[in-house]
Amino acid sequence: MANRPGEEASGGEKLGLAGVGVAAAVVVCCATLPLLVGVAGGIALAALLGVGAGILALAALVVFVVVTVRRRRACERPRQSPSIGPQSGREAPRARVEQPRGGNR
Repeated sequence: MANRPGEEASGGEKLGLAGVGVAAAVVVCCATLPLLVGVAGGIALAALLGVGAGILALAALVVFVVVTVRRRRACERPRQSPSIGPQSGREAPRARVEQPRGGNR
């Protein structure tokens, strides 16, 4: 109720304002802070998972490059040494073919 001029507020009105203040503090303390902590934890977890995914992607890239390089090296034809072959002016050694012995014709 409205106070008349010169009268003091009753005890119920003082407790009502204090109750609203306490209720506001409870809402901030018991609802907002856990929500903020949960959001911060979610962001930290997402960052951790993102770093883990980045490490896995980097490892997969390294494996891919190593496998590709090994396959290319394995598929290359062996090169002849420069001292054997037509470039050096000498003939490459030929395989020896044995002739049958004897006069059976």
